[in-house]
Amino acid sequence: MLNPSMALLASIGGILILLRLKVHPGPAILAGSLAVSLLLLPVRSLPQHMLRTLLDYETLKLLAIVACALSMSRLMEVRGLLTRLAVTMERLGPKLAMHLVPAMIGLVPMPAGALVSATALRDLAGRMNLPAEKVTFVNYWFRHVWENSLPVYPAIIATSVILSVPLSSVTATLLPMTALSIGLGLISSYRMLKPIRAAGTKESAPKKSVVRDLLRASWPILLVVTLVLLGQPAVIAFPLALVLLAAQQRARWPDLKLALKYGLDVKILFLLYALMLYKATIESSGAAYALFTDMQHIGLPTLAIVAALPFLMGFATGISMGFVGISLPLLIPFLTLGSEVNPYGLLLAYISGYVGVLVSPLHLCLILSTEYFQASLAKVYRYILPPLLVMLAVAMLIYYLAG
Repeated sequence: MLNPSMALLASIGGILILLRLKVHPGPAILAGSLAVSLLLLPVRSLPQHMLRTLLDYETLKLLAIVACALSMSRLMEVRGLLTRLAVTMERLGPKLAMHLVPAMIGLVPMPAGALVSATALRDLAGRMNLPAEKVTFVNYWFRHVWENSLPVYPAIIATSVILSVPLSSVTATLLPMTALSIGLGLISSYRMLKPIRAAGTKESAPKKSVVRDLLRASWPILLVVTLVLLGQPAVIAFPLALVLLAAQQRARWPDLKLALKYGLDVKILFLLYALMLYKATIESSGAAYALFTDMQHIGLPTLAIVAALPFLMGFATGISMGFVGISLPLLIPFLTLGSEVNPYGLLLAYISGYVGVLVSPLHLCLILSTEYFQASLAKVYRYILPPLLVMLAVAMLIYYLAG
């Protein structure tokens, strides 16, 4: 039987090769899982292992939560709530709206969400005469400030499931990095927007009117976030919010069909199953612990391991679910202290993967929003890289000092 570490590294290499060949992450991760299974586990146990993972409560819970979250975001888009959010934000002021529109839309987990906020910002950016690369940065950055802690994001939910810790604990651990992300984004955008003057922007409105319209447009998101932060299981919060949204909007079957079709996308659900199967395979084969031991034997610093693997997977896949599903199961020995999770290890691992995703040329938000504004990708990177490197350095420093 092959050395478990070598089998694991071979599976990771195979996943990266398949992703490079533009194979969808779902089949690529499944292939990596099958490779580990065939190399380390009895062949006859494979069908039962795959079926057991599919019917496992944690897998079914993850599928239900993500399906409801995506269905809710699609129904909000179809019913015009996202457009109403953008209009309401602009009434507060053009420069403020440049930040708030992508940040508010970023509260909803959706693939290529930066394209939705880019559409909402197009006219405002034109009136402000903001260069394409700068508006692309502001839109892209603030669309993703919540993704490293907000409990409505599938990657945060998957992190909770993989590490077997409450969702509220994951959110509390990562929340300071969201504050840092917002601060770094504001510092960068202030320099860009300071000399800009908007022309022909919409008149301001009374604060009470803005707050009322904002609540009307964003209440499903705020409801989910509130319920989860109060300790309500996400598997209850998301379906409840979806049902209430459909009832409040009096959504008819065509709209519901669109939303459910989006939420039950076979590719996304298959990706989630593949991630959970990979996690289960690594756990049952003992490969992660073998890799941990071998890395210690060759003297590789723990900090380097915890930072490098999630970054590599995030960069390779361009999606947060990719680095969470592939790297976190491998890093469980590094992220736990007895039966509890090491918060400093979790922070470093997640932020490293987050940085990898945001600089990945495979990230749909980066590709589509850059094309939408007809910006130069190389120039956009000049704005994105400095604050991301600061975030990574801070996470590494926290881990080092805590260690």
